[in-house]
Amino acid sequence: MGAGNFRTSTLLRKINQGDIKSACDQLRRWTYAGGKQWKGLMTRREIEREVCLWGQQ
Repeated sequence: MGAGNFRTSTLLRKINQGDIKSACDQLRRWTYAGGKQWKGLMTRREIEREVCLWGQQ
């Protein structure tokens, strides 16, 4: 995640709104590097999403 992209992201907006579940779900969108979708990033973001949701229980 680049800082510039994060600053204007829906992910940050959801966090600031207190909608953490939706913010966790937004992690699935952050799977691109160099304009290409990366399988490794897809796997990583899914794990990060699960950890994020687990923290909400």
